[in-house]
Amino acid sequence: MCRSLVHKVFNSLKGYADGGDVGGPKLRVLTREELSRYKGENGGKVCLAIVGDVYDVSKGRKHYGPGGGYSFFSGIDGSAAFVTGEFTAEGLVDDISNLSNQEILGLENWKSFYAKDYKYIGKVEGAFYDKEGRELDMMRLYKKKLEAAMLEKDLIENDRQLFPPCNSEWSQDSGGRVWCSPKSGGVSRDWIGVPRMYYAVGSSKPRCACIRTSGPPSHDIESNSHKNRGDLDNPNLSLYPQCSEYSDSCPLPKT
Repeated sequence: MCRSLVHKVFNSLKGYADGGDVGGPKLRVLTREELSRYKGENGGKVCLAIVGDVYDVSKGRKHYGPGGGYSFFSGIDGSAAFVTGEFTAEGLVDDISNLSNQEILGLENWKSFYAKDYKYIGKVEGAFYDKEGRELDMMRLYKKKLEAAMLEKDLIENDRQLFPPCNSEWSQDSGGRVWCSPKSGGVSRDWIGVPRMYYAVGSSKPRCACIRTSGPPSHDIESNSHKNRGDLDNPNLSLYPQCSEYSDSCPLPKT
């Protein structure tokens, strides 16, 4: 499920660079130049930003401080690189417009990680927020892509429940087989099913799915005028070669 992250701000960054006491709960919006000061140099604080939110990662200094394996994230908003792995000047940017929906979902997981494990400081003026902390078009695009990604995730999970993945095994000598069981694909159910090549909408390659052989078809579960054949007649499902219609195990040819 997509969970909204509610951040409680405890202080601002006034006096933060030299480790002094900080003030009240007012939200701080940093400029890019201000954020760049917090790279942990000379024992100072270490901060990074992700999707415009700034976190104090000083407790992870060995990773984010000078010489650390992730020091390139410190002092900037390098959101795109969290999912692209492009840790260069061109890749460490806050422009997420070219990321896929699934990459945005991965970025949201990283954002949740920092919100859980590190102290939230404020926002940074840049692609996501203006100098007043108001959302910009990039943030609206991020939210739109995230919403689409969560919908895709739900559709994939629903599809997996309707057509659970098969068990499979393969060897170079004997080829392989696919078969169904009441828990194949990690989906517990009160039926076993039979293997079929399933061509999901939008996919260029089939996957093995276990399908029901009795009752109404999945696309018309409420129907009373069915042939009691489950999903055997679904046009997106094909029988494996050398496999009988009701076999719960099918051989795969050697490649």
